[in-house]
Amino acid sequence: MEQLKDFREEQAYTAKVQQLMLALIEQADRISGSHSESIRAIIADAWEELRVRPTQLSVQDLEQLSVEVDRFAARREFTMEMAERYRRMLMNPFFARVDFIEEGSDQLEKIVIGLYSLEDEGGNLLVHDWRAPVCSLYYDSMPGDVSYQSPSGTIVGRMTLKRQYRMENGQLKYYVDTQLSIDDGLLLDILSGATSRHMRNIVATIQAEQNAAIRSDDAPVVCVVGGAGSGKTSVAMHRAAYLMYRRRNLLDASKIQIISPSTAFSEYVSNVLPELGEENIRARTMRELLEQILGRKLESQVRQMEKLLLGGDELRSASVRYKTGLDFLRSLRRSAEGFANFGPDFGDVRLDGQLLIRRDELRRMYKNEFSLLTPAQRVERMRATLDTRMASWEEKLIKQYEKSYGEKYSGRELTFVSRMAASQQLQPVRAQLKKLMNVNAWSLERDALRGAPKELATALYENRDAGLLWWEDAVAQAFLLVELGFVNPDKSVYHLLVDECQDYSETELALLHAYFPNARVTLLGDPMQRTCPGMAPCMPENWGECFGYPDAPLFRLTRCYRSTLPITRLCNALLPGGDRLNPFGREGEMPTVAQYSEQLLKDTLARFRAEGHGSIAVITRTQAQADSLSTKLENVYRLDGGEEDLNYESTDNVVGCYHLVKGMEFDAVIVVWPEAELTDGERRRLYTACSRALHSVALLAGGKLIRELGIVL
Repeated sequence: MEQLKDFREEQAYTAKVQQLMLALIEQADRISGSHSESIRAIIADAWEELRVRPTQLSVQDLEQLSVEVDRFAARREFTMEMAERYRRMLMNPFFARVDFIEEGSDQLEKIVIGLYSLEDEGGNLLVHDWRAPVCSLYYDSMPGDVSYQSPSGTIVGRMTLKRQYRMENGQLKYYVDTQLSIDDGLLLDILSGATSRHMRNIVATIQAEQNAAIRSDDAPVVCVVGGAGSGKTSVAMHRAAYLMYRRRNLLDASKIQIISPSTAFSEYVSNVLPELGEENIRARTMRELLEQILGRKLESQVRQMEKLLLGGDELRSASVRYKTGLDFLRSLRRSAEGFANFGPDFGDVRLDGQLLIRRDELRRMYKNEFSLLTPAQRVERMRATLDTRMASWEEKLIKQYEKSYGEKYSGRELTFVSRMAASQQLQPVRAQLKKLMNVNAWSLERDALRGAPKELATALYENRDAGLLWWEDAVAQAFLLVELGFVNPDKSVYHLLVDECQDYSETELALLHAYFPNARVTLLGDPMQRTCPGMAPCMPENWGECFGYPDAPLFRLTRCYRSTLPITRLCNALLPGGDRLNPFGREGEMPTVAQYSEQLLKDTLARFRAEGHGSIAVITRTQAQADSLSTKLENVYRLDGGEEDLNYESTDNVVGCYHLVKGMEFDAVIVVWPEAELTDGERRRLYTACSRALHSVALLAGGKLIRELGIVL
């Protein structure tokens, strides 16, 4: 009886909150409409004034009108934003509650938690924003003695109740009083639903280990590591929302950027922040960033990786091994430091055997006269100084030639002949100076390769002459150009989120640090998903060093929430070594593991569609394989890593190589894999592909590969 009374009180509270939201929405619509009318009236009056007396409105009058319009527009925008928040909350006004008594007080605080805060007319908080400090109690603590960090310090007290709500169609369906972080039954209820092409927000089900990473405020670099489906990307997006809430006056969407693995992934996460009431942040791929820095088009990472997967190119494999490790980054840094200290490889400058400029003079000019400038600025100033000196020498030579040719030529003819002679005589000097001062990305990387195997330096220049730039060389060159100031860094970004961090070499991470010098960083990755042939095992412990913060905190997410237990067992059977996913208990249908045939693929796709799966992916080993399959299947969208991947419809089933769907999840996945040597790298690639599935998965592969896997589920 008491429980029924309590449930009715909760229903009444839900209705009260929703009624207030409806009233606020109606009021906001009315106010925003009034502001729109004011803007129209101001503009109409101005046009009428201009029509009747076009000379009466001064520039100052027009500027004042613009200010008035902007003021009303800003008010309207704010009002509409608040109304949109309440509309978003209306069907799910809150999801949790904790009752808290602060130490030294006998007053119980009822803290109801939702997406945003909501006050009544008396200023009482009916709903608390999930990002408020006190709300961390819900994610981190159980009833009993508790504490939380607030801006004023540590608040200590006692939690007497922890309650979780489940809403359905705007109605309170049930609630659970729990001693757990998140009640397993509630979490299973939420996770069992179908997904769409977009990632969903997890604000109601954030786990304690995820919450610690989301709310980590102090460290400039935060590393988050976890297996597939452990919530790393969700943590990143919710951390962005949390930071924008906590640092509202300093941090907005324009100052945060995410480095994403693909354009399809960028679209996949595009709705999370708007659902949390924040403007979306810009997502860029590493390829886009490198192309901007180097000013040239690059071959996609997927294409480069496929060449490595084909095998047979020992030189390229050696290049990847050497240039993707921490030792190569240290070589690049030593080379950059040497260039910063000593400049280009200066030499004496001579004309017809006569010494014009000593090497020591050039070094002194670089090191002392322009010491406060960046290396790139010093080189540029030296060029300007030497150009001035050349112009002075040329004028002197011209006068000497005018005297020599004065008896033979006169007037304009004498001037022309004298200038031509002086220019020709100084041409060798100009060539020497150009060679000495010619600093480019290729020469900078060449200097960094002095301790490398000789064939790598040879290959670098052969590639340059052929107009070819390998991915690992593009990274090295971009790092050196930014580090030495030949490319200006982006100082407008104050927080950087780097997803799928395991796919980046240490040099790529160091490049991000150099290019975004003002940014704090959140790094997310799964070492088990490092799949590029030739790269050494991923070491998240090194990530902080790449950003100049070797003691960066490392948060490990230990549980897999994405896949059902049978899918997780399949993934664990695929993984090499001792690494394993720790699944969250959710049963489901058994995976299909069978020898591939085109008919079986089509039948499996038809079955998954008939079962009502909203999002289905056919995942391949290579993009060439995906391109081929896309022509054989009906109603599928081929992902290729380009801008068009932003535009596929939510009803589309997709076909793409495993690398392009990293970080994404689908209701059902069909993995189509050719015969391949079963190395540890191949196992990780298969794990990456199969772990995209939430509810159903089919592994269709070569018969020999399946036998070698020996999967027993």
